[in-house]
Amino acid sequence: MLQDITEVPEGEVLTADVAIIGSGIAGAELGSHLSRHDLRVLTLESGRKEFDADIQALNDIQFVGKRHRALDPDAGYHPYLPPEMRGVSRVRQLGGTSTVWTGKWKYLQRSDFEPRPWVPNSVWPLRLDDLLPHYRSAGKDYGFGDLEAEAHRAEIEDMRRHLTDGGLKMTSFYWERVPTRTASRFGSAMRERENWRVVTGATATHLSLDENGERIVEVTCRSLEGRTLRATAAVVVLATGAIETPRLLLASNDRRSEGIGNAHDLVGRFYTDHPKHHQGILHPGPLTRTFSSELQYAPKPRFCLCFALDDNVQREEGLLEHVVYLKPIYERRRDALFRMLKGGKACPDGNGTVASYRVKFVTEQVPNRDSRVQLGDTLDPLGVPVAKLDWRFTDLDHRSMARTLELLHGRFEKTGLGRFDFGGEPPNIDNMTDAAHQMGTTRMAEMPEGGVVDPSCRVFRTSNLYVAGSAVFPTGPSYSPTYTILALARRLGEHLMRSREWDRNVTTTAATSRRISEAFARGA
Repeated sequence: MLQDITEVPEGEVLTADVAIIGSGIAGAELGSHLSRHDLRVLTLESGRKEFDADIQALNDIQFVGKRHRALDPDAGYHPYLPPEMRGVSRVRQLGGTSTVWTGKWKYLQRSDFEPRPWVPNSVWPLRLDDLLPHYRSAGKDYGFGDLEAEAHRAEIEDMRRHLTDGGLKMTSFYWERVPTRTASRFGSAMRERENWRVVTGATATHLSLDENGERIVEVTCRSLEGRTLRATAAVVVLATGAIETPRLLLASNDRRSEGIGNAHDLVGRFYTDHPKHHQGILHPGPLTRTFSSELQYAPKPRFCLCFALDDNVQREEGLLEHVVYLKPIYERRRDALFRMLKGGKACPDGNGTVASYRVKFVTEQVPNRDSRVQLGDTLDPLGVPVAKLDWRFTDLDHRSMARTLELLHGRFEKTGLGRFDFGGEPPNIDNMTDAAHQMGTTRMAEMPEGGVVDPSCRVFRTSNLYVAGSAVFPTGPSYSPTYTILALARRLGEHLMRSREWDRNVTTTAATSRRISEAFARGA
């Protein structure tokens, strides 16, 4: 059932086996999975079916470090979107930020989960094998191409051999023809399943703990119209991204003054993104001309490639994972004439003759304790402190980027991929934008001293509160976190099915619901 908060009867306390806050990739996938297994699922979404600028303004951030790119209707970001959504990095609308993303799906690599002693705070408590079944099942259900089979296609293996000799590696990602929008993919189920209730316009503003400070017994939501909604569930899942998740945990501080899950002052810390620069050019070399058909961006759906220094080079040099994406720029008639006059060789790829490639240079960021989300000193229209973001970088971030660029210049030319031209503005932190890939503020760890959630994504020191999404990532080494968000959501869904938390707490949930209803009726 899909309804707006204004359609919920005043005073009704919503109950469910699982309450999920957020309807983006993680929240919608989890809600669909659990409701298919006959659980009572409640999804609470701040946005509505249509974009609302006033609701979107609840995302406003107080920046004290590097800023995100700003909304700009005339910007080149997302030209396929309506002007009021171009450039935004987070969206409050049914479907969450899936409503603006471009549909690129990429696994993390095996090496991304392995220890890297030269990168501080970079330990994952999972390995690739923990996520592979979920990557594979999602790929099958969503109709993605087989990334594992693609990696062993003859042409890809041939190209990889040339790159390996030059200390480079390449990986593939799958680019959908039409990007997944969870409001479209799951819209029918949201409307038709009686056991999946989705309430829009309901912004979660507070999580209430029990007297022992260990269980979430109530979720409070408010709307800009002044409506209040209360909900209780055996399990509560936050699927609101790496900025709103810590904001809600920190703001819910009536029972624990430091906020929920924050006994070790880790909620909101280790904020990372993928700073990116997309103003460079690659002039194609002989290897690029040989494999130009593998570097096409169209037609979609298709597999595409990206390039980086190989793992051995990163280890020997003590570098982070920085990735190069190449987008074909096709010759115009005068370009072809100029090339022929110079005696240059053509680079056809099936869509046209490539003049050059636009270079997108994307960086991994060091997990830095001082890069963080905190509560700001002003309140939003619903009375919640705004998020204050201090996005910071370390000396290793700067050194790794500079050294990687130096090595890539030489190795791209050596292997025959081509020659970089960044003009007078080579990539550096100051001239790079965010990639709308917020990660890490409730990082996953084996022990509470190292993170906010355990390997099952349960918030430490709570028994029924979980986090879904990239906020749990300890690191963000590979560009595009969405496939891993999806795989972790599937893994969490299976964990919840096995744990049967609602069975053990059905009596408690019912009693809590009665208590809240009585208190609400008294005006408490």
